[in-house]
Amino acid sequence: MKKLMLGFIGALLAACATERNGPSVPDEAMVDASGESAVTLQRGRAVYMSDCARCHDAKMPKEISSEDWHVILPGMAWNAGISKADEDAVEAYIKAVLAQ
Repeated sequence: MKKLMLGFIGALLAACATERNGPSVPDEAMVDASGESAVTLQRGRAVYMSDCARCHDAKMPKEISSEDWHVILPGMAWNAGISKADEDAVEAYIKAVLAQ
């Protein structure tokens, strides 16, 4: 039990630190606003942070308009070689951030 609690606290602290240094960490409000599952939004953020940041700085989702994301995302997903499922998760994540 103690190890589980320490692991939870560590994960919580890491999430808080990441929030200041990168795009929003999916939370309950994002899930409610987007209608997507927490798992989908978490996967979308993970792909966004790992695959997008491989080639360039990952832009904060709100730095780019929703209209521009519709053009940018398919091309970048193709360039990064990510699966359609991962592209869909990234799109869901971006939409959830923009809905905040």
